[in-house]
Formats: sequence, C-alpha cells, structure tokens
Amino acid sequence: MRSLFIFYWMLLLPAINSCEPAVVNEETAAQSTLKLFSVTPDYAKGTALIQGESSVVEGVEFGIAYGLTSKPTITNQQAAVQQSGGSGKALSATIANLQPNQRYYFRLYTKKGSEVTYSNERNVVLNPNWRQIASVNFEGQPLSYGWLNESYGGFSITAFTRTNLSSESTSQQWTYYGGVNWQGSLNVTTALPARYAPIYLPYADQTTYFFGGGYFYSPEPNAAYTYQKSFDDYRDGVAYDYVGDDVPTVQFAIGTNLPDLYVLEVGNQYRLWKYQNRITPTGWELVKGAEFPKKSLTKLLAFTAGEKGFILSEDDGSLWAFDPVKNQWTSRKTIPFKDRQRGAAISITKGGVYGLGVNSKTGEGYRDLWLYDDKADSWSYLTDYPGEGNANVTAVGRNNRIGFLMGYRAITTPIGTAEFSVAKDVWIFEPK
Repeated sequence: MRSLFIFYWMLLLPAINSCEPAVVNEETAAQSTLKLFSVTPDYAKGTALIQGESSVVEGVEFGIAYGLTSKPTITNQQAAVQQSGGSGKALSATIANLQPNQRYYFRLYTKKGSEVTYSNERNVVLNPNWRQIASVNFEGQPLSYGWLNESYGGFSITAFTRTNLSSESTSQQWTYYGGVNWQGSLNVTTALPARYAPIYLPYADQTTYFFGGGYFYSPEPNAAYTYQKSFDDYRDGVAYDYVGDDVPTVQFAIGTNLPDLYVLEVGNQYRLWKYQNRITPTGWELVKGAEFPKKSLTKLLAFTAGEKGFILSEDDGSLWAFDPVKNQWTSRKTIPFKDRQRGAAISITKGGVYGLGVNSKTGEGYRDLWLYDDKADSWSYLTDYPGEGNANVTAVGRNNRIGFLMGYRAITTPIGTAEFSVAKDVWIFEPK
C-alpha cells in the first residue's frame, strides 16, 4: 500500500476525475427559485408523481404544465400542485390518466398576473418493464459501483456509499435481498475511507466473488490518494494482489462460467491485465502488446458484449473492442446519440447498455439508455430511465435484468450549468 500525496496526485488528476464525480457541495446557493426535482411514473396506475420546490413567494399561482411536446406551457394541460411551508415551498402533484409508452413533458410554473415563470423540464415514459423497489436510506454520497446477483428466480443487489465529506469518511455497504428494505453495514472495524475505482468481477456470486483494489481518497487538509493492491478472501482463500500501476482502472469480464477478468489502467502506460478466473486461479498476467491504443483518453467506461470487451470513451464518443483471442484492440463506430459525461454502462446477455449522464455544456441531464449489438456494431434505443438520477448512477446487471440506483440528480440552471443533488431511488428493468 502506498500513499500518493499532492505533488504526485496532480499528475493523476485527469484520470482520477474521470472515474468518480467531483465532490458535490449541496450547500451551493440555488440558481433558480423554481425547480422540478422528479417525475416518478406508476405504470400500473397510469399516474406520475411530481415533486419540486419553489422559494417562498406570496400572491402567486403554482401549477404543473404538461404535454406531449417539449417545453409545455399553461396553454397545454395543467394541474394544481400541493404546497408545504418552511424556508422554501415543497411542491407536489399526482397526474392521472397518462397513457403507456407515451412520452410526457412536465414543467412547474408560477403565475402572477400575466407573468408566467417556468421551471426546468423533465420527461417520462410509462414503461411496463420498469418497477421501483425500496430506496436506499443513506446519509452521504453514493459511490457508482455495485453488482446484482441472481438465485432461485430472485435477486440481490450490493451497493456502496460514502458517509461524509471529511478526511475520516468511511464507506458503507448496502445489500438488498428482495425484501422491502436495504440493510446497511458501516465499515467501523477497519475505519477505511470510501473506496474509489475498485477492481471487481461485474458478475458476482459465491463462485465468482472478487472485490478489492482501487484507491482511497482523503480530501482534507491536503488531498491524498492511497492505492492498495489486496482483495477480499476469494473462494475460501486469499486472492493474488493486483500488480498494475497506481492509477484508476476499468474492467470487463469475458466468459460465461468463471469468466476471466480484464483490468485496464487508465493512465501511465494504459496496460491491460488479466486475472485468470479458474478453479485454481493463476494470478495476474500482463496481456503483452494489448496496451490501450489511445492514451489521451481518460473518461472511460467498460462493458462486455458477445465474447469481447469494450471501452467507451466519454472524451470523444469513441468505442473500442478487445478480442481476447487475438489480444488486439479495434476501433468501432462512435456513439450515434448525444455526447455526455458521467453516464452509466453495464453488460447484459443481449449486449452492452449505456446511457444517462449530463451534458457538460448545458447542464442537461439525460435519461435515455441504449443497447449495443456487437455483431452489427450498432446502437439501438432501449428505454428511458424513470428514476431521479442522471450522473454517476450505479448500474448493475445479470443475464437480461438491469438495476439502476442512486447517483446524482442534475437540474439545469438558467445559466446553463447543472445543479446536483443526491438521488436514493432504485429501479429494476426486466424486458417482458
């Protein structure tokens, strides 16, 4: 284990920032006095729950405008909202009689005399393939990694959060076993700060569990990144320590049963490492001649499709495929949809799924999810995410079931930036 302090950390800053979001300061003064936080659909009831906030303004009318086109106004459909007092006014409403598989756009509004002010916009599609499960009741900041495990037709989810913003921050592991609530376990025995950019098998069960690596971040008084190489116990034995450079990593797994784990260094030499995931693991092996071909890229995400591993760059929208037989990288077509940062990627049986994220130029948060077909080298629209989060949403998947949870909700401000706040809701996507 080595501690890398400020003078060395500055060399790694671009790569590190690509793996986790900058710390979000939720105390920053709001840029708008009227904000639409969330639109939560209920497919079974044909309704959507609206939640927002406004500064305290007396003598105005509050409402929600909605319609089938972007930027609805009071000439479209509208409904009254309920208000609660306090330092600000919480606004809520339930919109009924919505049609399935139809996109609706929503904006809060205030009206005083002839003057009408609108909030940011959110849209939603009522899709029968989504269902909401219990939210994660945590205090702190979400960490954008975890996994989903399936057994006997059910599933469990493991996720992680950071408990506070101080240098003594500790991580908390959360597990959902298919019941009504999440169970949290505070890491008080080792008192380690929250882990960033860990190394783990995306498909985790009792046979393939593998978790460790990454770095710990201590922001105060001087920023420091402490890398470590060890892993949790593995099949009733100790896993081999990671041998790569002290830089952030991304990973993908190739194979159905006991898949091999490939770990790419995001920085320095951009080397590719393989952990042979056998009954008796043989440890880490450098994949010679398989350095990532474009070392200027730092905002990287990984997934698996078919028998190949893929790296998607949010720097330029490029996509790269790794062939484990030839040990070669080849470039694929760039993404055909809007560029974004802090998106989410996950592997399922049908291919790689990518989407969500935020437009760094406008502050707009995206909700679209896309499915990648390896054989056709093409993306097709999959669905819209009905949850609150846009940035650094945790994505988990197994077979063709996907889970998205927590992350940060992005609200566009009048000056074209994003105002972030923590999201805690959890959604499961299961195509019928």
